Amino acid sequence: MKKTIKILSALVFIGIIFLAIEGRNMQTIKSTIEISAPPSKVWEIITDIDKWHEWSPTINASQGAASIGSKLSITMMSEEKGKDGPKYNPIIMKLDEPKYFHWRAHMLAGFIFTNDKIFELEETKSGTRLTHTETFKGLLTPMFRGQMEKGVPPMLNLMNKALKELAEK
Repeated sequence: MKKTIKILSALVFIGIIFLAIEGRNMQTIKSTIEISAPPSKVWEIITDIDKWHEWSPTINASQGAASIGSKLSITMMSEEKGKDGPKYNPIIMKLDEPKYFHWRAHMLAGFIFTNDKIFELEETKSGTRLTHTETFKGLLTPMFRGQMEKGVPPMLNLMNKALKELAEK
């Protein structure tokens, strides 16, 4: 029995070391869309966080001010229709009007799971190129890598398409 406990303890320890090493590696997922509206209009929409839930099909509730250091309240959609998904409180890290918007959310603690959302707006001849990036890092990242690669791109694309529709009205 003692030998089994020692082996299990060693395996758990090795697993934690593995997750700590792999968790330092960042998982990055990007989505880009062309919007036939000027960056100033797109910027106005993405910085009005209180209205995100009105136009984004990925968000059930949203609240907060677009200023550096502000703490936002975001409730994602659930896979079950009519239900809330994960809730989190990201903090705005950087704003560079009308080009760059970056927030960071810590789930549990920063070393366990961190999610950054970045909107980059580039002026084009026909309007705006939006690059929407989500990065993930922390101990839990390796465990959820497959789920993120499968689930996050469709969510980014849904949000981007809804933003495009609203900005082009």
